[in-house]
Amino acid sequence: MIISSSAASGAMNKTADGHRFEVRFEDGVNIPKDSHNCSVTVDSATVWWSVPNIVTGVNDKLYITGPAVNGTLTNYDLTIPQGLYDLPQLNETIQILLANAGSKVAPDPLVTFSGDESTGKIQMEIPYTNVSVDFTVANNCRVILGFDSAVYGPYASAPITVISPNIAYLNPLEYFLIHSDLTAKGIRVNNKYGQVISQVLIDKPPGSQIISEPRHPPAVACGSLIGERRTHASFWLTDELGEPVNTGGLDWSVRLTLRYEVPHIIR
Repeated sequence: MIISSSAASGAMNKTADGHRFEVRFEDGVNIPKDSHNCSVTVDSATVWWSVPNIVTGVNDKLYITGPAVNGTLTNYDLTIPQGLYDLPQLNETIQILLANAGSKVAPDPLVTFSGDESTGKIQMEIPYTNVSVDFTVANNCRVILGFDSAVYGPYASAPITVISPNIAYLNPLEYFLIHSDLTAKGIRVNNKYGQVISQVLIDKPPGSQIISEPRHPPAVACGSLIGERRTHASFWLTDELGEPVNTGGLDWSVRLTLRYEVPHIIR
């Protein structure tokens, strides 16, 4: 079967964030009652790596005080558009928002964020003595940048580079899990079952489509289907903790195979 979250392909009861949907099977799915070793295998899956790490109303704010183009000390309340950012993209967006708000941009912007790959932390470069960054206000993006809830600056001397006290948290998840009620338990994740039928590893840059084609996909037991006529099934996509993910309106799909054995009667 090819199962898709696309409404145009027949997906039903799709959640607003796109992580869960239902399909109805024409003619149903019938597994004979004398069958055994019934299993489902996910042969391939497609998932867009677009789960946002900046979410509107959650962590989309950045508050900076610094000089405007004319030198006037100004408070800048920046709202970062929702999206999945790596550090260079996030820094570039912040520079654009500051420039559009009329901040000083020459010879340097008010603040620049760069990565320290050896420690996984963020370097915040402040070039002027009258600049401060406030990470205490609501819905700010300090966590993904690794900073504490504090006001950084103004400083007695500049330029100054401030290293985040914590490791940056730009990756919103480690891997995807695909679940389905075709199985009662599914693949165990540590000490729990959650009807998991496949894991999708993130091996593409942000904004790309992941095409997962495992060489040896596991056969997941689904003995509860034996002797049952199924007319529909549910599928849902989560992070490694089993929490729903926001697909950003992009569809995802799986190609799966149901297998079972029936006794061979010799007459």
